[in-house]
Amino acid sequence: MKTILAIASFAVFLAFTAGPCFAMMSIEFVSKERAKELGLEIRSNAAGPDAVRVELEFKNADALKDFSRVDLELRDAGRLMLSSTLREDKSKPGHIVVSFAVDRTNLDKLTLRIVTQSAPRSMTGHDLRVKDFVELAK
Repeated sequence: MKTILAIASFAVFLAFTAGPCFAMMSIEFVSKERAKELGLEIRSNAAGPDAVRVELEFKNADALKDFSRVDLELRDAGRLMLSSTLREDKSKPGHIVVSFAVDRTNLDKLTLRIVTQSAPRSMTGHDLRVKDFVELAK
């Protein structure tokens, strides 16, 4: 009887203390057209015989005014292989600039996620598939 009472008490406790998860984020997959609307500029240039340097720049205004960070993800066959937050270059006031270098053969596995957060539980990820913005060929 004590076990049933303990389980019931614990279930009631969980029901009253459960709340929204802090890990929720709405995701928008960004096309080239949508990137222009958001004011995103993606540039690339050679960084050696097989590598490319990719740079993302945008103004910290309008749709992205609640900018929090830019994450880089590497996925292979649907599995997350690497995730990292990119450091911002603050040399241009009012602009966010991030960059990275990668072997061209991995461009199709990369996603840049611009994270905006307007409230503690309101995060949005703007996902840019790098292969859609950078030429895979040399």
